[in-house]
Amino acid sequence: MRVLLLHQNFPGQFLHLAPALVRRGDDVVAVSSQVSSQVSRPAGRFRWLACGGDVNADLRHPDPARRLLAPWQQARRVVAALTPLAATGWRPDVVLAHCFWGDALLLDDLFPAAPLVAMLELDLTSPLLGGDRTAAGGRQIQQWADAVAIRRMTVGITASRFQRDSHPPWLQPRLKVLHEGVDLRLYAPDPLARLRLADGTSFGSETLVLSFAARSLEPLRGLDRLLAVLPALQQRLPQLQVVLAGACDRGCYGSPPAADGSWLQHLLAGLGEGIDRRRLHTPGLLPPDQLRNLFRISRVHAYLSRPYVPSWSLLEAMACGAPVVACADAGVEELVIDGVSGRLVPADDPAALLQTLLTLLSATEIAAPLRLGARRHIASHFDHRRCVSAQIDLLDAVARSEAASPQGWSP
Repeated sequence: MRVLLLHQNFPGQFLHLAPALVRRGDDVVAVSSQVSSQVSRPAGRFRWLACGGDVNADLRHPDPARRLLAPWQQARRVVAALTPLAATGWRPDVVLAHCFWGDALLLDDLFPAAPLVAMLELDLTSPLLGGDRTAAGGRQIQQWADAVAIRRMTVGITASRFQRDSHPPWLQPRLKVLHEGVDLRLYAPDPLARLRLADGTSFGSETLVLSFAARSLEPLRGLDRLLAVLPALQQRLPQLQVVLAGACDRGCYGSPPAADGSWLQHLLAGLGEGIDRRRLHTPGLLPPDQLRNLFRISRVHAYLSRPYVPSWSLLEAMACGAPVVACADAGVEELVIDGVSGRLVPADDPAALLQTLLTLLSATEIAAPLRLGARRHIASHFDHRRCVSAQIDLLDAVARSEAASPQGWSP
């Protein structure tokens, strides 16, 4: 089967899928903005094309017109990258695309007969996300490339029930819930693991560590919720070391702070002298091996995100056996089962968050069953081998039925 994978930050969610397709003998072509030398290429029939540009930066540009045109420009770059291949007669049997950035907008210019499986992460206008509803119109425009993909797609996929339910009821029957999964061999407990930071600091299982991880440290991912209770945590637990892993100088998902600087700088300034900076570590984005070690040595992992796409770091921490304390916001309950695979606390209840963190950090006999429960939950529901098998089954079904009927396959 010939498979075209479109993702501006490939491999992204296709990290496990692409090599699995190549291993079974499929002819796979991937297109992204850049080709990374840090990502290993599958051995076999695999081509990785770079289309250039920086659509992420364009979509965050202060000029609204530039933001609006960014997906269109990305689509043109993708077509330009694929045109030489199409000229040789190569045609995909199925296309899987993350459509938000516009990569699949001009798919019909080259491959009008190819069935499209559209990855639709989240409807940014959904009431499930909460927040200020007065900006819903702007968010609709922000995801216009997804709207076009919905008209073109044979079927859509999304990673969780919460993400599916964020979309309108008329669309939900056309969406399959298929997570990409977690590699349980890589993300596994290791009692001998050590976290080594760039400044020479080294922590192991003997250290009382509270972990927090996100692509960027910002309120949407719950940074403010954790920092609000940090002074009391440090006062009650003099040996506690807190590690905040994530980009410290920018936001990825939410709005920037009103003042200059990053959210981390802004929130820490508000705490003043109320915390011991020597016991707060902000190493930035950790390499994958060190992030795994952080999760392995963590006595408690705090996941305090507001409603949004569930973070990979949550599932990876659970796979490594970290006891999780999470806010009971929409989307978390299907991942963290209170008292079994972690603890849930009411959203925006600092007293409950503080008490739950103190309890788990202080009592290993309470945290130990949650370690086992977290690992078991991920092994039961998010083993990447089963997840990838389900994704491939879907791609096979779409390719077969599209060849027989222009209407394509419906779930």
